[in-house]
Amino acid sequence: MTETAEHISQIIGLLNDRADYAVLRNFEDLPDKNTSRDIDIIITRESLKRVKPSLVKMIDESGWKIITYLNSDRLVTFVCAKNKTGSTEMVQWDFFINTSVFGILLMDATEFLAYKKFNGFLYYVGVEGQFLDKYLYNRAVGSPYPEKYYQTRKEAEHLPMVLEKLRTAFGVKSVEEADKVKGRKLLLRAIGFNLRRRPLKLLMDVMRFLYTFIRNYVCSDTAFSIGFTGPDGAGKTTVINLLIDRLGAVFKKAHVYMHFRPTLFGNLGDVAQSAGVKKNVDRNYDQPHRGGRTSVVSSLLRLAYYSVDYVVGYFLKVKPHTRITRLVIFDRYFTDIICDSRRSRIYLPARFLYWYGKLIIPSLDYNVLLSASTETILRRKAELDKDEVVCINEKINYLAGKKGYLLVMNEHTPDEAVDTIFQHVYSEQHRKNLKRLGVS
Repeated sequence: MTETAEHISQIIGLLNDRADYAVLRNFEDLPDKNTSRDIDIIITRESLKRVKPSLVKMIDESGWKIITYLNSDRLVTFVCAKNKTGSTEMVQWDFFINTSVFGILLMDATEFLAYKKFNGFLYYVGVEGQFLDKYLYNRAVGSPYPEKYYQTRKEAEHLPMVLEKLRTAFGVKSVEEADKVKGRKLLLRAIGFNLRRRPLKLLMDVMRFLYTFIRNYVCSDTAFSIGFTGPDGAGKTTVINLLIDRLGAVFKKAHVYMHFRPTLFGNLGDVAQSAGVKKNVDRNYDQPHRGGRTSVVSSLLRLAYYSVDYVVGYFLKVKPHTRITRLVIFDRYFTDIICDSRRSRIYLPARFLYWYGKLIIPSLDYNVLLSASTETILRRKAELDKDEVVCINEKINYLAGKKGYLLVMNEHTPDEAVDTIFQHVYSEQHRKNLKRLGVS
């Protein structure tokens, strides 16, 4: 049995003993094979509250790490990982309390669990619940039912439970009729149903949604961001690609890749040309160190321009992803301005830029300083200037002694560098999430 299969077996065994739950879909091959990005479980709020301490303890004691933890109004997510030399095991557990939109209840856990079944290993939701969970949510937000679940729809759409739920929640007589109604109108009907049947609980649900949404957005600690900085020849691209590959199905589509800055605004040269300040723009991006040295005034103006992009762009383009279980990766970030002044053409003291960034620029969760000895880098890229590499490495060494930076010397194989990064990030994420969960 693989470590992932053993992990899944332990968690399901705990749920079997202590929770009222059922797996929503893609359960047929568990625990030996997890064919989906995540394991979706419907569970009553009381059961989840009761089992959560034991669940966290089991994960912790088994050597797995909780690398992301999301607690929203309708969903609690644990992304668990175990790093091994040269590989990473990952499982995402999504515990759904209900099916709802913006706090508006469409179907409660107890309705799903009334039809749960047991296959000898786990409890699972019948075809009615499998269909309704996706269909109710997608139609309420105005999206079509996924084509890949066509067979589920075919089996479920005329069953009595499905027709009754569509009648009470959406005020329609059939799936075909619901298909033709706009999502906004279906959601308004669901609000009307909740107002008639459970007005006080509707108010509480909406308040819970608003509270958790704002908390997750402001705290921005449900997922994490990581930036890489280092000289050309340090192997950043290779390491980043390998890191993403090893994050597997969980983050294959749930990560965002950015270069240098959020890029809310265009390249400074292009903006200057559009404004008529500059006639020609040098777009020879294959030579990032091609520009000449700039004055202090010019450097400060560049710094101000990029700072607006970092600050505003962070809240508009980075936080919307880190508030949920999405990973944001930067190939170079503000740290690159500190280490490689020729690339950004901001010629200001590293000490000043460090404290400026600490006070002004939103910080990423993890800042990896990826480098190698000058000799190794020149051996990989002979066209580089030795003095430039030495200068960048000196600044990297300066930052390496500061809190929030991880120095990784990529002297050997990229796998070794990735193992070092994962070991650090997973341990830190696990520590932070245990603290958030109230576990010392």
